[in-house]
Amino acid sequence: MSHYGRRLSASSSSLLMESSSASAKFLQLYESLPSDAQHALVESSLAPLLDVVSKEKSNHTLATAARMHKKYASMPSLNLKAKKLEIASLLDELARDHKRSYMKEKSRKEELLTEVIESVISWLNDIWRVVYEYGTNFSKAHACLLYVSQAVEQIGNARVGCKCSFMNMYVSVKIRRSSGKVVKSFHFTGAHNLQRVMLWIWRDLFIVMLADGTKRQKSAIPDMLDDIRTEFGWKSLERLLYGGQKPDDDEDDDNFDFDDDIDYDEDYNEDHTDGNSDGTVCSDAQCLCGLHACYWSIKFNDVRISLRDLIRTYLISLFATMPSPVLFTSISDITEEEDGTDEDDLCEELLPTLMRIATYSPENFAAALHICALHSHTDSINTLLANHSHLLRPRDAPAYQLATIILATQPSYQLNALRIIEKELLDTVHAIRAAVRSAFCHIDVQANKMELTEIMALRLEALGRRGRIDRWVGAVVSPTSDTAHPMVLAALMMGLPLPPGMEGAMDDADPLGYIDIDTQDPDLDDLREDFRPNLKVRFEGWIEAGRTIKGGMSVLLKVYAVIIEMMPFLGAPDIVDEMKGQLSEKPSKVFLCDALDALWDFCRQQRRKFAKPKSKQKPPCAPNTPQAPSQSSNQSSNSGGVTFTVINNPQSCLEGVVDDVD
Repeated sequence: MSHYGRRLSASSSSLLMESSSASAKFLQLYESLPSDAQHALVESSLAPLLDVVSKEKSNHTLATAARMHKKYASMPSLNLKAKKLEIASLLDELARDHKRSYMKEKSRKEELLTEVIESVISWLNDIWRVVYEYGTNFSKAHACLLYVSQAVEQIGNARVGCKCSFMNMYVSVKIRRSSGKVVKSFHFTGAHNLQRVMLWIWRDLFIVMLADGTKRQKSAIPDMLDDIRTEFGWKSLERLLYGGQKPDDDEDDDNFDFDDDIDYDEDYNEDHTDGNSDGTVCSDAQCLCGLHACYWSIKFNDVRISLRDLIRTYLISLFATMPSPVLFTSISDITEEEDGTDEDDLCEELLPTLMRIATYSPENFAAALHICALHSHTDSINTLLANHSHLLRPRDAPAYQLATIILATQPSYQLNALRIIEKELLDTVHAIRAAVRSAFCHIDVQANKMELTEIMALRLEALGRRGRIDRWVGAVVSPTSDTAHPMVLAALMMGLPLPPGMEGAMDDADPLGYIDIDTQDPDLDDLREDFRPNLKVRFEGWIEAGRTIKGGMSVLLKVYAVIIEMMPFLGAPDIVDEMKGQLSEKPSKVFLCDALDALWDFCRQQRRKFAKPKSKQKPPCAPNTPQAPSQSSNQSSNSGGVTFTVINNPQSCLEGVVDDVD
């Protein structure tokens, strides 16, 4: 080659590289522009170039634009503004019909509800066609799906009487291609279950975006996932992976019927495959993993793992701010679905983050303790409890109890676990004792204490015992207050102090009963802990933990002695029954009745377990030495009482003489 030829070749190569670099830089700048600026750039700078370039290139560009115009000409229009006006007008008509129904016997409620839901279903089909068949308008389709969710909620909450028609209406959804052939059909009871269809469409939206979308479109997926989480909760993201419902979730099996008789277009038959991109044997038509749809092409089937990884990454980022055992399990299920990663590997990945954020809030601490207990990380449990146990709240008792049981499986931590059980049991007993003193404010008056001692000395069948118990309970019970004044309720709702002279007006009423409509609402957990502390479950949980751990029975005996010393009336079932009878008339004291039941049941079991039968008790004097009459009469008069020795020595605990008064 001549010198001139070499120079020409080098010059052409340099121009090609510069051109390629210029186009790549232009596309990068173009993608970073807002949509309005993109249109302005095309109109002002790119369109005029068609008049400058050669006729051949100009015609090629115009032909490409014409083909795209023809492709999208029949695409459904996702007019969000028009759909909002349509739904609003139907809801207004529904409200007017409800008002007219007071005067007329006939109502068009069910007819109007059916019309609204059918309008929503038809629009869902259009949204799916836009994203799956035409592969465009992803952001607009995402906004439309969010509005559908809000519209269904508005329909369900419309003030048109009861929700029976909405919750029990039969809904049939058939997603069709442009050719009219059915891709998927859903049949279920209750319009609120349309969420399942929305999540199914969202999965196809993300699959098409990952397969055919631009880099800018793909970068918007995490924000879309966050919108879905805000609208439906994070659990919806896991269901989204499986087309709206997890395969092993049978919660709504009675309400759903998903048809598998699907008609496919010819383009599907050409692209369909019985193998997946991982090299593993997987028949799409028969695979039960649920991560892919049987109508997907090879290209779409290949990106399902990318979608799973995006959702997993999002859930892990969510776990770093709001950890929970359920979220940890969800991440584990998603990871194990195809990677085969076990929970130990996931623990190694997430445990450092969990330990770092555990002390940020009581919710985080309880979740960290629960997760460590579920996976038997005793060292982490000991570290958390040794330094930050003050973050635990009474309602965190189940996680605390499980962590204590797991901690005791390590011999070096067993003594620490026994100390925790004893401390928590005594704290719970003191809480019950405080509630008893609130309901029976005169129980510590010396005269009443002496009367209780004399009643306890009587036998159960003794004459006059029943009457004395009634008088004693009547003497110790707190005075009954009047019905709550409306001003008291108003002050309670506004968070203001009670008006002067009305401080005791809420003693007998149940303040939480006025606002606790949803018993599962986590926002009311603090109020429930104040007004309805679940002392029974808390006490029984620690009792069960003590029975599970080696050496816990001696702790339970020690706690039993403390209970009898603090509340001696627990030695008499008829006294306990009478006290519960007084409390049962007060709605705000139902929790205390349950707690007394738990205490009485525990004391009864302890007496039966540790008290020796009378025939095997050691005589108090020598075999041939007669017993003094005074001692004999004293013992008979103390039947039903309890006598204990020092319990620091485990052997001496069994020497206490306890009569079973059942």
